[in-house]
Amino acid sequence: MLNRLMLFTALLASSVVLTAPMYAADLNLKIPEIEMPDILGSTGTLGTAQEQQEGLNLLRELRSRRPFIEDPTLADWINQLGQRLASRSPNSGKLYFVIEKNNVVNAYTLTGGVIVINSGLILSTQSESELAAVMAHEIAHVSQRHIARMQEDSKNSPLMTGLGVLAGAAVASQSPDAAQAIVTGTLAMQAHQQIVFSQRAEAEADRVGLRTLASAGFNTEAMPYFLEKLERSESSTYGDLTKYLYTHPMSIDRLSDTRSLVNQLPKRKPQDNLDYVFAREKLRIITGQNAAPLTATNLKSIAANYAQAYQAIRLGNPNAASSINANSVTTTILQAQALNDLKRYTEAEQRLQSIVGQAPTNTALNLALAESQLGQNKTALAMQTLSKLRLTETTGLEFFEDAQRLAQQANQPAEASFYNASRSLRLGEYQHAVATAEQALKLPNSQVTTLRNLRNLLNEAQRQVLNTAQG
Repeated sequence: MLNRLMLFTALLASSVVLTAPMYAADLNLKIPEIEMPDILGSTGTLGTAQEQQEGLNLLRELRSRRPFIEDPTLADWINQLGQRLASRSPNSGKLYFVIEKNNVVNAYTLTGGVIVINSGLILSTQSESELAAVMAHEIAHVSQRHIARMQEDSKNSPLMTGLGVLAGAAVASQSPDAAQAIVTGTLAMQAHQQIVFSQRAEAEADRVGLRTLASAGFNTEAMPYFLEKLERSESSTYGDLTKYLYTHPMSIDRLSDTRSLVNQLPKRKPQDNLDYVFAREKLRIITGQNAAPLTATNLKSIAANYAQAYQAIRLGNPNAASSINANSVTTTILQAQALNDLKRYTEAEQRLQSIVGQAPTNTALNLALAESQLGQNKTALAMQTLSKLRLTETTGLEFFEDAQRLAQQANQPAEASFYNASRSLRLGEYQHAVATAEQALKLPNSQVTTLRNLRNLLNEAQRQVLNTAQG
């Protein structure tokens, strides 16, 4: 199934911008209208139920087979950045953002709103705006329904290719040269049509993505800057650019058109978002890849301090991380994790309670908070901290592993089974999810909330089992 979906849906992305601000003040920003004709025909209705189901199936299949970054902090971060952009993009529908552990500089959009960003691309960016530009471009592929429209346009193409090959076979006995010419000509025509479509789709995604980028408060000059950087070199010490250039057709006209459009938009130089800086450092350490230097030199020392503390925890030296300057949500969580490792649970809880109002849905924060509460034998409170989180399809899988571990330590087998089954569901392991949920529902003394969550999960897993059997 994966190969079929991948064949139908591999339409890939382009890039963009330089730095990111807080953007609440830009809600009423007046952005000049840019003429953006629907160059590929009617966009039709977005996000059909079939497309959404295909996207969900594909995401789960990919997560079970490819090396995605499942760290809860990074999963939350990339989705928050993506949703910030999507909220300023018309008709983008439901989107899923995931990071693949892959040093190739690339990003791509798949059917059903699945957007994959390689770790190599993130580490090749020098500011949040550059990364946002890539993501805005990918979101535009979704909002303009480029994949669905390419599929619609290709309905006749495979048939025509098949007829061309059959025609070649029909004349092969009389003239092998003529047969080869027919087959070669048919395939060349189809390839040309796909290339033309892709070039036009890329240009349209640039134009639509630029407006999204500007509306979300990023530096629009980052898009042409990043495109020009790619165009100048096919190799980089921070990753292989060849794949990106191959999957995102570049042209002089496209570059000049993007630069011209940028000149029509408001100019701003927003400050870098620390979440981007910390996420990039964490990703660099997890993957072992190089990272391009940050554009804002004043952030280099902040990034270095965070990286040193995070690396210390990974190497089993929490003492070195416990003294990090906790002046942000991210660094406070890191400090609390170090304090938990040192069994200084009361201090950890105090640190986290002081910031929980700033980031109530932060997965890593609530994990660390639950661990600190459990370390003080506040079992019910720890389970409540975990259960209040709103889990999504793209919640990092490591969260479910850690939550299951904490529930087992708290002697809460039903809760542990719920997190185990939730992880299986997101990997497309539906039979395992069903069996785990059914067994957990038989356990005595389970919380009412846990039982409700298990029944809901069981219903979804059973539907997916039925759909798989029918499909």
